[in-house]
Amino acid sequence: MIRVLGENGQEAVGSMGDDTPFAVLSSQPRIIYDYFRQQFAQVTNPPIDPLREAHVMSLATSIGREMNVFCEAEGQAHRLSFKSPILLYSDFKQLTTMKEDHYRADTLDITFDVTKTTLEATVKELCDKAEKMVRSGTVLLVLSDRNIAKDRLPVPAPMAVGAIQTRLVDQSLRCDANIIVETASARDPHHFAVLLGFGATAIYPYLAYETLGRLVDTHAIAKDYRTVMLNYRNGINKGLYKIMSKMGISTIASYRCSKLFEAVGLHDDVVGLCFQGAVSRIGGASFEDFQQDLLNLSKRAWLARKPISQGGLLKYVHGGEYHAYNPDVVRTLQQAVQSGEYSDYQEYAKLVNERPATTLRDLLAITPGENAVNIADVEPASETV
Repeated sequence: MIRVLGENGQEAVGSMGDDTPFAVLSSQPRIIYDYFRQQFAQVTNPPIDPLREAHVMSLATSIGREMNVFCEAEGQAHRLSFKSPILLYSDFKQLTTMKEDHYRADTLDITFDVTKTTLEATVKELCDKAEKMVRSGTVLLVLSDRNIAKDRLPVPAPMAVGAIQTRLVDQSLRCDANIIVETASARDPHHFAVLLGFGATAIYPYLAYETLGRLVDTHAIAKDYRTVMLNYRNGINKGLYKIMSKMGISTIASYRCSKLFEAVGLHDDVVGLCFQGAVSRIGGASFEDFQQDLLNLSKRAWLARKPISQGGLLKYVHGGEYHAYNPDVVRTLQQAVQSGEYSDYQEYAKLVNERPATTLRDLLAITPGENAVNIADVEPASETV
């Protein structure tokens, strides 16, 4: 996915439909971005065509304190404008090394020692620290997970962003600061949309850039560094345009903090602390579940003798993520159609009916009625045809 974005400046093209389980039902560790589904306006025509009407759309992002628009003051000029909320390395370095007080940048580490505290306690502590930093004059609040180590787990970036955004809004401090996210977890347009939708001002995806740099170094991508990095950002920008257009939103400023997502499978405690305002119709994964997933991923990442598995999320891999249309299902379906034998169909039906829970309907079952209906009260088949 990252390679295609770096080479072509476009999202990778795949077949429609997602046949993997909902994140909350998956047997594999899934990142929190996968728990959110983008909302869209259900109309006949797209609200905005991001290709033919791109001239009315903008990703322009302003950074700095937001002053009262009805009062002209010198402080209103202390604003920086970027063409995109996706920062390049040079953008991020310039932002975080400026000496002026009206661009004061401070970093808030969003990793934690799992032997000393919990994920939920860390999120609450981050909110307290962020509030204190903004009250003391921080304008650029940088949330960073660069300190990931064997004994330090990262707080999922959307959790940190959503919780801090809510705290700053509740304390009437949000206009005094910008939330800059330096994260390894954001890779594709959906990830960036989740971060922006829950309050991030700008994002620096350092691991995505480092991955692209490694691909250039190994000649897996036959282009220079700058071209590859710009291609990646352009591809993410196009994805953001597409996501915004589905709700008829033309500027990233209107999309930011909009929370236009439905959470599928998050516990009420998680939604209440980190994602207030998001639609959530069912419960699901708690802070303890996410902490256990982080522990499992950490153990897998630090195994010296075993390479990291690709997981099989986008493409079926034996032993990886379950796919409803896996090779066994496709093979038995083709065999049943070609042979016309009922026994072949039964084999196919067994694979489908006994599959792991993949969608919410897989958790439902038909309960037989306690009292049978008298056959005399049933309309005969000859009358229904």
